[in-house]
Amino acid sequence: MSQEVPQNVERRVHHSGEKVLEFDGVEITLGGRTILHDITFHVVRGEFLCLLGPNGAGKSTLLKAILGLLTPSAGTISVLGGPPTHDTSKIGYVPQRKDFDRSFPATTIEMIVANLRGQWPVRIKPDEREKAMAVLARVRGEKLANSPLWALSGGESQRAFIARALVTEPEIIMFDEPAAGVDQRGRGELYELLNEIAADDYLSALMVTHSITAISKTAEKVVIVDGNVQAFALPEELFGNGTLMSLIGGHGPDATE
Repeated sequence: MSQEVPQNVERRVHHSGEKVLEFDGVEITLGGRTILHDITFHVVRGEFLCLLGPNGAGKSTLLKAILGLLTPSAGTISVLGGPPTHDTSKIGYVPQRKDFDRSFPATTIEMIVANLRGQWPVRIKPDEREKAMAVLARVRGEKLANSPLWALSGGESQRAFIARALVTEPEIIMFDEPAAGVDQRGRGELYELLNEIAADDYLSALMVTHSITAISKTAEKVVIVDGNVQAFALPEELFGNGTLMSLIGGHGPDATE
């Protein structure tokens, strides 16, 4: 695993400094066991942060807390200036697992419009189709509009779900291991897409990953968690530190690309 700083890392300066996501001394306890404790970090508007750590470190638990699905036993979480549940429409989420009934004849555009409308569409309105096609164009997935979900490849499925997350015009988007189930060619295309999202000065992003390639192409900050925050740093500080690199727990198909 190389510890050199990849040459394609580009740092952007977000002058507003507005914190759109902030953890302050957060503790989360499940079933009487403390999963996370003293979690403190933040994401500013337009920033792309990668969330790292070994399996079982509490990364997915953090995402659930941001979505308001878990309540901290101590500390506070601020999302867009309020508690996690105050405006969930402004948070886009791309899950690792894409669970849907493969026997259900759903198309990509129907899934996107369902997220926009908040219910499954019997008929898609012209303005809904226009918005859905706009986000599909953003992820270079226009040809997927009328494709059944069951027929999508891993990379196509990721594009569809990213478009689904973007259609509500979120201010924060979260990715949970986005390269899972995507072949090598699809991962390269996916990382290029994520790099474009990283360049958006309004949309903030939080991505759980083990991929060094993903970090090098997207991350402006990294947080390493393993029960608590082990590091909150710039990517170049991560790549130059063997101790921190050992905490990532890279094991995915492209962890060392």
